Amino acid sequence: MDNDSVKQNLLKIRLEHNLSQGEMADVLGIARNTYRNIEKGGTKLISDTVFKVAGWAGIAPEEVVLGYSPTDRNVGRLKDAREQFNNKIKDLTDEYEGRLERLRYENSLLKDLIKEKDDNIRTLRSMTALLEKRLEDNKND
Repeated sequence: MDNDSVKQNLLKIRLEHNLSQGEMADVLGIARNTYRNIEKGGTKLISDTVFKVAGWAGIAPEEVVLGYSPTDRNVGRLKDAREQFNNKIKDLTDEYEGRLERLRYENSLLKDLIKEKDDNIRTLRSMTALLEKRLEDNKND
C-alpha cells in the first residue's frame, strides 16, 4: 500500500461508477481541486509516518492503518470458504449417494417386476399352446 496504489484505486473506483472528478468530489464532500490533487498524487492520503512506523515495527503498512494484516484475514476467509466448500461437497455427495441407492432399489424392483411379467407371459403362452392343441385334437375327433 502506497500513495500511488491509492490514487490508482481511486481513479479506478471513480471510473467504474462513471463519475467525473467534480462528481466524486461532491460525493466526498470536498472541493473538486482537492479531489483532483489526491487523484493526481499532489496530495498524499497516506503519511510517510505510516511507512516509518511499519518499518520500525517490522509489519506491513496496511497493518498500521487497518489494525490487522490483510493477508491474515484473507487466510481466515480462505479457510472458511474451503470449509464451506468441503461441507457442500459432502452434502452433495451424500445426496448423490442417497439418490443412487434409491435408484438401485427401484431398478431391482423393476427387474423383479419384469421377471414376474415374463413368467406370466411364458405361462400364458404355454396355456395358449395347450388350449390350441386341445382344440385341434377336438376337431380331429
